[in-house]
Amino acid sequence: MTGGTWRRCAPWLDAALAHAGRTHALSDVWELVAAGQAQFWPGERAAMVTLVEDDPGERRLLIWLAGGDLQELVDRLRPAAERWARGQGCRRVLVIGRPGWERALASEGYAPLARIIAKEL
Repeated sequence: MTGGTWRRCAPWLDAALAHAGRTHALSDVWELVAAGQAQFWPGERAAMVTLVEDDPGERRLLIWLAGGDLQELVDRLRPAAERWARGQGCRRVLVIGRPGWERALASEGYAPLARIIAKEL
């Protein structure tokens, strides 16, 4: 991965961070990727960041941030991340995102698992 690729994809990821409530700065995400704690999936017109999460009952891939061209995310980046996750022993993929993701991924076997609700304090 090059800094140029990250800079090119940064606006898409920054938009995803804004939608998610700015829990992290882009520099925080870069540090996680650089440390090997998150995975960066750059495309030509989109980008994605994933995390592997381990619980006692399962290992899963979390699609944490995604932005840019939806078709590229769904048809190219997501399948690549799923293949990689299988190789890492993940048994499930979770997606955090807007409701449109549910529609876009329904034909790929994705279904609602839970709802996340929030309140600012």
